[in-house]
Amino acid sequence: MLDGVADSFKVLLSKELVYTNARDLSYSEVASVTILTWDVIITFSQEVELIWKRAWTPAKFMYFIARYVPWLVQLALLAINVNGSTGLEFTFVQCAAWQVVQGTLLQVIVTTVDVILITRVYALYGRSRALVGFLGPLFIAELTFLCYVLAVVTPRLEYDDECYVTSSPAIFQYYWIVSLVFETLLFVLTLYKFFEAVQQGWGKGPIMQQFVADGTWAYTLIFVVMLINMMLYKYVRSTLTGICYTWLLVVLSFAGSRLVLNPRRASALRDGSRSRLDSSGIELTYRSGPTAASPTREGVMVTIERITDVDSWQKERYTRTGSFEAAYGV
Repeated sequence: MLDGVADSFKVLLSKELVYTNARDLSYSEVASVTILTWDVIITFSQEVELIWKRAWTPAKFMYFIARYVPWLVQLALLAINVNGSTGLEFTFVQCAAWQVVQGTLLQVIVTTVDVILITRVYALYGRSRALVGFLGPLFIAELTFLCYVLAVVTPRLEYDDECYVTSSPAIFQYYWIVSLVFETLLFVLTLYKFFEAVQQGWGKGPIMQQFVADGTWAYTLIFVVMLINMMLYKYVRSTLTGICYTWLLVVLSFAGSRLVLNPRRASALRDGSRSRLDSSGIELTYRSGPTAASPTREGVMVTIERITDVDSWQKERYTRTGSFEAAYGV
């Protein structure tokens, strides 16, 4: 009899724990989508002027994916993860299908943000072919591996009766590890060029400072949230396994959109005090020798301005301006 009472008590505790975890997951869902919605609202006026009034380009398309696809995914998740308050019920097959959709959209978002980061590094290194030859195969290898991991992991995810992911196979941790390694590589390349610029005397300008600052906080946010996701999926065996998935969507949307928007906003502010460039974005100002390349708009737009320095009439200043549109030959 006592054993029966103990078993019943354990069942009650187990149900209470499941309910508590589901409630916490719901709170997290609502909080993350609220923050992302607020962020979309406060930047929308800038988007209209700096993004949507311009012609469609690869940069504009990437901005749409990075900004709005995570938001739409989160709104859809509310139909499932708000503590059953929507009244919707799902079969195991439907849960599995929804996880395939989530995995596919996650990869699309991650890849888009990676391309934005690669484009920034590409512009920073002056459209270096050697850099493309180095990063291109690595990016393709990363993308192939991540798609493979998702294809292996998604059918093997475990769910509870309410469609919450409760555990994942061990291989899933490598999805996060490979992503973190590639993000770190891009960040190291950015820092290397920054320190080189400081030594050469052109790395202390406000544009370069903003470029590095944006890259630093974006890398830090993405790294931390991806690391937390990896730890949760590896060690947690409950409905809280995927609690940080929506926060990853928030960070990717926040970082990806601002890495496109911030340079355009800075450029628009500078245009108030000087003539507008045809295509403006990341601007790097530095001093160089007389062997600098001639102006070109092949890829990143490069303008060379020869001006007189009151301290030394022999000095030249070269201004290199590279934008996301120009980086794609637009």
